[in-house]
Amino acid sequence: MENASKALIMAGGILIGVLILTLGLYLFISFGQQSKEMHDRITDNQLTQYNAQYTVYSTRTNITIYEIISVANLAHENNETYSEYGEGYKVTVRLAPYFNLQNEDKSVYEELIKEYSQIEITGSSTQQDTNYFKTTFRCKNIDYYENTGRVKSITFEENR
Repeated sequence: MENASKALIMAGGILIGVLILTLGLYLFISFGQQSKEMHDRITDNQLTQYNAQYTVYSTRTNITIYEIISVANLAHENNETYSEYGEGYKVTVRLAPYFNLQNEDKSVYEELIKEYSQIEITGSSTQQDTNYFKTTFRCKNIDYYENTGRVKSITFEENR
């Protein structure tokens, strides 16, 4: 009888141990899934914020040369910041005939500004409206990297 009671106590201890291990494993898996979901949400949020710097131009048709040069500078800074991460992080800005506008010298930017920032003056000499640029651009296309989902290139073209 004494052996039977000891066996029951041992069996109960093993059963409680298995229950504690099962509960620990369940909590570990549950917290792991929640942590992964939170990480995925943060990553998606960061990707959306990053791409928004470029996609803000996707529907606009009145983009000025100053804005295009700002995007080219942003792409240049991005490419330098993420240069060690490889090709999945490089952004290309295109404006015919420039395929890599982000890599051009400041002298090219100055020439583009001179060429495209001629402000059209309308109205009489006493009342002039200088809010309209003679040349505006639109975003023709935005390409994305398949593996990272980041903006790969943004192409602008002159409105005609």
